[in-house]
Parts: sequence; C-alpha cells; structure tokens
Amino acid sequence: MSNPMPHPIPRPATRRACLALLALPVLGQPLPGLTQSFIINVTQKGLEDLHLKADGIVMEFPRLADTGSAVPLFAKIEAPAGLKIDLIEVFLPENPNTRAMKLRLHEPQSSYFFTTRLRLAATQEAWVVVTLSDGSQRGASAPTIITSSACFDAS
Repeated sequence: MSNPMPHPIPRPATRRACLALLALPVLGQPLPGLTQSFIINVTQKGLEDLHLKADGIVMEFPRLADTGSAVPLFAKIEAPAGLKIDLIEVFLPENPNTRAMKLRLHEPQSSYFFTTRLRLAATQEAWVVVTLSDGSQRGASAPTIITSSACFDAS
C-alpha cells in the first residue's frame, strides 16, 4: 500500500520562528509583505501613540470579568461615507500573543459587526483597529479588569 501523503505536513510556525523573521532586517528594511499594523509596537503605549480616531467603532466589553478565559467582545463598525472596511484586527497588548484576531474581508463592506470571546492574560484594554479602503486606520479601545488570569504560559 502506498503512502497517501507523499510529503509531510508542515509544522506551524512557532512564536520564536516568527520573532526570528522580524529580526532578519538588520539594515532597517522591513520584510516584504508585512503590514504597518504588524510592525507597530503592539503595546498599550504603542497603540495610544498612533492617535487613531474611534469614529464609527462601537465596542461592548465588560468593565469587570471574573476570569480572563472567555471575555465577550462585541464590535460594530461603520465606515465613513465613500469608504469601505478592508481589515479588522483585535489587539490585546498585555497578552503574550498581542494580536488576538485578524479578519480580512473578502469584499469590502461599509458596515460590519462581530462578536467573539477573548482570552486575556491580565487586566488590560482590548483594541479594535480597522483599516479602510483608502489605507487609513481607525481604532477604539475598551478597558476591563480581570480578577483571575487565564494565561499562565506563552500561549
């Protein structure tokens, strides 16, 4: 009987491998294909320094959560007149993996809403960052206080 899979399944990239890729551009040249939102310093200060407008983004995020295991987030996004939503990202700056979600819309939309549950490592703000069809970005944040952490390792 022949092997139905002639090639081994590739292993997923580890966090260490991804960080090594970011360290490659020694001369300060960014790697091709990386977006600005991936390169930015995804810390609370880094996101605040972008001075993103929150126009058109409504977030519902609990002020207090008993555990960080599954904190609900609801977001409704309305693009300004004449523009469409291309990309939606959710950042959790205090988590080991700061980008919690990246959603590239197949067809740009003038409005979009979603709901999800997030795993939080600590008390922090959740950020929703939207990239519009003209390349501009909008962003909004909402704080929450976690009474019990859900991330004890680098997961």
